[in-house]
Amino acid sequence: MVKHWQHNVTLYQLRVFLAVLRHRNYTHAAEELHLSQPAVSAQVHELERLLGLPLFEQVGKRLVPTQAALMLEEHARKVMAEIEAAADALESLHRIEAGRLALVASTTIGNYFLPVALALFHRRYPRVEIELLIANSQVVYEEVRAGRRELGLIESHVESVDDGLLLTPYRQDELVLIVPPWHPWAHLESLPLAALRDVTLLWREPGSGTRSVIEAAFEQAGIRPAITLELGSNEAIKRAVAANMGVAIVSQAAVAAEVTAGWLSTVRIGDAALRRTLHLVQRRTGHLSPAAQAFLTLLLEPEAGHEARERPDPGH
Repeated sequence: MVKHWQHNVTLYQLRVFLAVLRHRNYTHAAEELHLSQPAVSAQVHELERLLGLPLFEQVGKRLVPTQAALMLEEHARKVMAEIEAAADALESLHRIEAGRLALVASTTIGNYFLPVALALFHRRYPRVEIELLIANSQVVYEEVRAGRRELGLIESHVESVDDGLLLTPYRQDELVLIVPPWHPWAHLESLPLAALRDVTLLWREPGSGTRSVIEAAFEQAGIRPAITLELGSNEAIKRAVAANMGVAIVSQAAVAAEVTAGWLSTVRIGDAALRRTLHLVQRRTGHLSPAAQAFLTLLLEPEAGHEARERPDPGH
């Protein structure tokens, strides 16, 4: 037997072989395959040459399979079944009936903007697995750059991002000052940023998109809060503000439920640029899966743009 024949046998030859085996006749197999009879017999003879064994014996007008043919049949059918299964799986992926949507989002977007969009996506494509990692903006960049996540969503400044990443504007977000409802500022419509010079300001850790915007606004105004306390999540910040530990600047979407419930009040900062553009992040050289492409399209729909407004935790 010719060594390493398995590297030379083609799927086409196996398909022709199985057709001949079904019909026991070159002519009928050729009709099924829409080939000429000489083309079919040539493929079978080439397969026999590669195997080093005869596959059929001519008995009258019929072809009789040899022991080698019967043995090959079992494996050839398995191979063709696997190929068909692979084709079906890829077609399902193309139709978004299967697959995986791997996302990474910064904290504000992941907690308050994405839930509605993900719920819509799941209703449309219930068989697609969804994986969402929530982290700060620096981690979002790292996850997408490394190819561990197809899409990222961030709210931080993007001037320093390298050319390997493509950033696309997604939507606008406004940052507001939050205070307890009994605070002297609670009923004001707006405040100048300088009013925060002598207060305790609660904010997120370095690398947070929200903190980056706040720091940029303070730097531009040439001021610095007297005391800053760093807390690792929006939820911790909201609870601390409600407990009169200080004030904070957060996304308006992050406190919608608490404001509705009367547990926190918002005040606009009237003289600072505290509106920011949220961005989608993807690799410039990467190709999005059908699921990721469908999610991108969905994000631009008006219904997907609503933020989640869950009932706040009564433990506030």
